[in-house]
Amino acid sequence: MGIIAVLLLTAAAVLLLGVPLGLDKNLATMYGSICLRAGLTLGAAWLAFRQIQTLIACCSPRLLLTLVLGGMIVIVRPKTLPIIALLVAVVLVLEVLGWMLKPLRSSGKPPKR
Repeated sequence: MGIIAVLLLTAAAVLLLGVPLGLDKNLATMYGSICLRAGLTLGAAWLAFRQIQTLIACCSPRLLLTLVLGGMIVIVRPKTLPIIALLVAVVLVLEVLGWMLKPLRSSGKPPKR
């Protein structure tokens, strides 16, 4: 992930600082900005990889799916932020309530099915 981030940032520097031959300046700026954003995102994910693994281990799949889909929707449509924030809060409250209401297991006995 780190190598791909460095390659994307290098491509962004080449495209934004010097226009390659045969490429329009507007296209070079567009592709350069795409490479810059993707490279910065991958670099940040690479630096935070251990924290991301810890988050994935602690959270349930429903909560992670809600966070990822909600984040993608907010990126595309920023005006939906209050609705998505409410949805994420409801899922988080339900997850905490489910965790709190789950029956405790004794350490000596296997779980009942």
